[in-house]
Amino acid sequence: MDDPYERRALLLHLGDVLEAIFCLTKCADSRATIGEALAKDDALVSFNILGQVDAGMHPQDFIKRATGAFFVWPKALLDETLNRQLLAHTIQHDLFAGNAKGWEAYVSERRQEVPWFGEDLPKVLKEEVEATPSDADAPPDAKDQTSRYSTWPWRPE
Repeated sequence: MDDPYERRALLLHLGDVLEAIFCLTKCADSRATIGEALAKDDALVSFNILGQVDAGMHPQDFIKRATGAFFVWPKALLDETLNRQLLAHTIQHDLFAGNAKGWEAYVSERRQEVPWFGEDLPKVLKEEVEATPSDADAPPDAKDQTSRYSTWPWRPE
């Protein structure tokens, strides 16, 4: 297992998503959909995630959903035991509900660097979702985690 490299790859991906969010904020008020933003703003094309989500999604909706999906990542990536399901579930739930094709493309891309990404998750639901996950929506083992601030990588007290 290449845990440090996989964590690094996910952290770099998080940085890319944050950059996509920032770039999208510059045109979010003048574009009706992600598809329109991609067609009219060449700078956005390099962000693969924008091509994988529903092209009909409003840019502000993407910004809201993406921040809700990824806000747990920094803390989760520092946990001693990586909660793999939680990392993927928040993205699946918040950004890809009703978009199985986009989810499959996203997972396929992530698995190039993180082979286990998206394993053991339910199929993408076709219903609408709220922008932020609740405890009820989290994978079962996410609720049973101990403190998010374990001693890793610091020495025990």
